[in-house]
Amino acid sequence: MRQAGKPSWRIVVRRWEQLFDCALWIRAAERLDVPADGVIPGPLELDPAPAPSASRAARGQLAREWWGWWHSLVDAPGRDRDPAQPVPEPAYDTPDPLGLAGRPALSALVARRWPEVRDWQNERTRSGVTEHLPPPLVDVQVVQDFERAVGRPARPFDVELIVLPVRDDVVRWVFDHRYLVPERVYDGPAWPPWLRDLLGRIG
Repeated sequence: MRQAGKPSWRIVVRRWEQLFDCALWIRAAERLDVPADGVIPGPLELDPAPAPSASRAARGQLAREWWGWWHSLVDAPGRDRDPAQPVPEPAYDTPDPLGLAGRPALSALVARRWPEVRDWQNERTRSGVTEHLPPPLVDVQVVQDFERAVGRPARPFDVELIVLPVRDDVVRWVFDHRYLVPERVYDGPAWPPWLRDLLGRIG
C-alpha cells in the first residue's frame, strides 16, 4: 500500500500461506509440546483436531525439530538463539522448499500427513478469501487518521504482518518490522489501536 505524492510506506499482509499453516497444523495434530519463546504462537484454531500419528516417544524429537523449522520460517537469519536448540536452516531459496532436509523425523511425518494438511489449508483459504476479499481498508484508514492527527505524512516505513489462525491474543515481534498477528486480533476491534500505537513509534 503506497500513497502517491507522499513519503512511501508499506504494510504487507501475509495470510493463508501454506508453509505457516502447514507447520501450525502439524504441531496441533501431533500434539507437539514445543518450548515457548518469543515467536512461538498459541495453538492453532483447529476443531476438531486430527488424531496424532506419532508415538509419545517420538514426539520429543519431533517437537525439537519443529521448533527449528518454525524459526527457519519466521525468524531472521543469524540471530542469537538458545544453543541447546537445533540451529534453524533457511527454508526459502533452497532445493528443499519446506526446509525439512535437516529434520528427518519431521520430514517423514509431514510427507505422510501432507494430503490432510493440503486439504485443510485449501478449504481454509477458500473460506477466508470468500469472507475477507476484497479486504477492508482498515490499515490504510488507520494510517490516514494518524497523518491527520499529527498534521503531516507518516514517515517512510515498511511493516510485514504474518497473520496466523491461532488461539492467541498476542502480536509477536519477530525482527525489524515483522510481526506475527493472530487472525482474531487482525480481524477484531483491537487491531486499529495496536496499529495506531505502532505508528506512533515508527511513523
